[in-house]
Amino acid sequence: MSNTPKESKRTTKEKAAAARAAAEAEQRKRDTRVRLIGGAAILVVVALIIGLGVWGAKQNNSASGTPSGTVSDAKVPTGVNGSADTNAWAVPYKTTAGKPTLAIWEDFQCPSCAQFETSFGAAVQKLADDGKVTLLYRPTTFLDARFVATSPNPNSSHKAAMAWGCAIDAGKLKEFHNTVFANQPTTEGDGYTDAQITQFAQTSGITGTALTTFQKCVTDKTYDQWVTNSFTAFGDEGVPGTPTAYLNGTEVPAATLQDMAALEKLIAAAPAS
Repeated sequence: MSNTPKESKRTTKEKAAAARAAAEAEQRKRDTRVRLIGGAAILVVVALIIGLGVWGAKQNNSASGTPSGTVSDAKVPTGVNGSADTNAWAVPYKTTAGKPTLAIWEDFQCPSCAQFETSFGAAVQKLADDGKVTLLYRPTTFLDARFVATSPNPNSSHKAAMAWGCAIDAGKLKEFHNTVFANQPTTEGDGYTDAQITQFAQTSGITGTALTTFQKCVTDKTYDQWVTNSFTAFGDEGVPGTPTAYLNGTEVPAATLQDMAALEKLIAAAPAS
């Protein structure tokens, strides 16, 4: 009996199996190409979304009146740090050689900053007056963006900080700083009118020709870029909020900042900066 028919059937099955295997292999190749193309497309979309988000954030900063960007040779108020200092753009309240440096970030519209100043501001300034610490103030304006669409006086953090620079030139660093916080509006975001800024200057003891010079300084926005530089540094340094203090560059725990005995102890134990 001949085996030809069985061999023919076996050959046919083998050919069919080989064809199926080849087809499956080709399908796997096509699936792989689709996945690769799809994955690349997803990456492009994600990159586009991120790019648009960054662009949008920049546009929002511009639209909000909360500018960013540093100009290294920006004009600064009398005695204020320039770009080369460790605490760039900071306002030295009082410097004492051989003592640690306490740098405090504040926003003139920040209610927590006003509360800190009410409770501990005078005590902190006394530490500096007594030569126990070098005290620096670092102004920021991050709250302007929050209230740009709702405030009757938008960009008041920036405006108050610029005016502070003008008051510093008039020799009223402490007085103007303390007056602004003491007169912070009850409703957060209401900000400060131009008339209030002038009144703060007068309350601080700026009168006569000095007041005229102050008003021109404010109107001319003499320290606009200085304030912008400080705001940019606030973001670049990753400051979490306000008030935030750094002792010799190390963040002071929030609980310590709200406890004068603990803060004095921390300062006393710190090395010279």
